[in-house]
Amino acid sequence: MALKKQKTMNNFIITLCLCFIMIHQTNAQTYADDIAQIFFDNCTVCHHNGGVAPFSLMTYAEVSSMTSLIQPAVNNEIMPPWPPDNTYSQFTHERSLTSTEISAIDSWINAGAPEGNSANTPAPPFYHNNSLLGQGDFSVRIPDYISKATFGNDDYVCFSIPTTGLNTTESIQAIEVIPGDPSIVHHVLVYVDPTGTYPTDTTSHSCAGPSNPNIGLIAGYAPGSMPSQYPNSSTLKMGTDITPGSNIILAMHYPAGSQGKLDSTRVTLHFHDQNTSGIRNVTSTPILQNTSFVINANTVDSVESWFPSSSTPLPINMSMFSIFPHAHLLGQNFIVYAVNHFPPYDKIPLIHIPKWDFEWQGFYVFKYLQKMPAGYKLYGKAIYDNTTNNPYNPNFPPQNVSFGLNTTDEMFIVYFQYLTYQNGDELINIDSLLQLQTTTQNKPISINENGVFMTTYPNPTNTITSIEYYTKSPSKISLAIYDIKGQRVKNLIVSEYKQGQHISIWDGTNDSGNLVPAGVYFSQLNINSKTVIRKIIRTSK
Repeated sequence: MALKKQKTMNNFIITLCLCFIMIHQTNAQTYADDIAQIFFDNCTVCHHNGGVAPFSLMTYAEVSSMTSLIQPAVNNEIMPPWPPDNTYSQFTHERSLTSTEISAIDSWINAGAPEGNSANTPAPPFYHNNSLLGQGDFSVRIPDYISKATFGNDDYVCFSIPTTGLNTTESIQAIEVIPGDPSIVHHVLVYVDPTGTYPTDTTSHSCAGPSNPNIGLIAGYAPGSMPSQYPNSSTLKMGTDITPGSNIILAMHYPAGSQGKLDSTRVTLHFHDQNTSGIRNVTSTPILQNTSFVINANTVDSVESWFPSSSTPLPINMSMFSIFPHAHLLGQNFIVYAVNHFPPYDKIPLIHIPKWDFEWQGFYVFKYLQKMPAGYKLYGKAIYDNTTNNPYNPNFPPQNVSFGLNTTDEMFIVYFQYLTYQNGDELINIDSLLQLQTTTQNKPISINENGVFMTTYPNPTNTITSIEYYTKSPSKISLAIYDIKGQRVKNLIVSEYKQGQHISIWDGTNDSGNLVPAGVYFSQLNINSKTVIRKIIRTSK
């Protein structure tokens, strides 16, 4: 009898342990339910087949095989690379992981990186020929070019390409640079020359782009940078014009060591619809720059610049859309702000990069338009380390370094994209108006392809979400909200034919009328046979 009691007790203990194990396994994070979306949102823009990263992180098999590299890179905040200090100013498309996301990845790897139910894995983003925006309205491509960069000199070349076939003035809404060989394209600057006279230069190997202020910079590319997009919503429409007869100039930089490798970089433009009204024109210029400095060998020194350079402050109110500070290998720290020229000398923080990284730079779009009031001046300062303590110093022993084009020279330049201020600009949330499209179809939908446009705002939100969409022609559409597991939460439109611009409202409830918990959701617009998806982040009150 005692033996039977003992056996029963043992079975009870075993059953209890199994229950605890099952509960633990149920609560454990899995790739499908908890981790995949983090990688899709923050890593795959570089880590996909054909991307700039050396390996892909698009699937569970790819991610789980790289956990020994992922864990220290994530825990030490090396990856994903995001140089700006988020406590100083905020930008759209921030790639830095939150502490919650870092902890989730770390715990998942420590638990053995379980996949979970693969059916729960959310749809991955689709990169078509290394493109995020897909087929645009107009595209140009440089002729096949073999880099002439040696181990002693970089290769700077400019291609001036006619816009043959462009017969009407268009307003550019998005620009995507797609490198032919991402491994050798260090950066690209894209200009529009309305005169069509700027020449191609592939012989001097020192062409950094036109200095004529009438030839406007419209985009910049560096590894990991996002396509250049302007808002196109009822709240704000922005663009920059391109006229027939213009040339598109690509100022290419091929770094030392890329000699003999072939490149065929292209640029794709997406236009506003011809009947779009109220588009505000964007200007892009290097407002802050200094070309007369010398960083002496074995010193840590600084370079700065003011605009306006005289004692006269800004004469009118401006709205800053984005900022692009640029330096080379000696750079250590970059800070840019605006300051009132008169008491009480208020400061407007614009960007602070505490640990400069030459490999990761580009245009950073402000989360909110930044008002630069009349009476203010812009200021920028960078710290340069020209000692042996700088592991990236290209010279050993250190040499005096001044402004120049080669990577072994230095630069101090800050580009801005800006527009004339209008009342209320500083209240516009740009982050909610610039969301890259992803699709599960065989080909992604570009912003204007077939007249499709969709955005969600405000985002993040703890109240209602406005889902704005536009169809150029009568189209059969449906619109629904899905959770991160791909389960439908609420049908907003089941099946209707619509044309033109429309707004649907999601109040945060499911089909039963109950408020959904905070988390990540997706609005999915099905239009004819295509799908457009937008992420919606709901926060707790």
